[in-house]
Amino acid sequence: MLRQGMQLFTQKQYDGALEQVNNAIKADPKNLGAYSLRGGIYSETKKWDLAAKDYQTILQLDDKNVLAKFNLAEIKFRQKFYDDARSGFLALEQDPDWGDLSSYKVFLCDLYGGHDDLASKEHDAFDQIGSNASYYFSNAAWSLYHHQTEDGRSWLLSAVRIYPQTKVNLYAASLKDLGYLPLPPPPTP
Repeated sequence: MLRQGMQLFTQKQYDGALEQVNNAIKADPKNLGAYSLRGGIYSETKKWDLAAKDYQTILQLDDKNVLAKFNLAEIKFRQKFYDDARSGFLALEQDPDWGDLSSYKVFLCDLYGGHDDLASKEHDAFDQIGSNASYYFSNAAWSLYHHQTEDGRSWLLSAVRIYPQTKVNLYAASLKDLGYLPLPPPPTP
């Protein structure tokens, strides 16, 4: 059921996916993957309260679940509650798997939340490190935010050449949510 629900979800058939996931939860009320997928479905359909409830359920079953914590912050980010989202991402910056992405998301929260001084310092810190995905995507976001589309495009193309598509998708999702992606075609000479 869960596999079929995931397949329907990736095909953006949310009603069918939700039906499969609900059946999976009925069969196994402690299935973390089912709650995570249902939270994803609710997020994609902007049913924020229901998504948050599923991620909270995951944390009740596994209070160390980093993905659920990240997704709770992501819900706030997608609703443009940047200060609320920031605290959730900030708490995950030391995680070995999610830390770089979380740092990038803190930067985005500051950039779009009106905390220009903090965002500028964070941007400088990414530039000093210079080798993580956050370096490329923060520079792309900085450029796009400052209406430098071609510079942003250059940073994104570099990231696409360096990182696997799954990582690119994770980092680029925020730029899509913010309305920057897909980029307009480059100017013709």
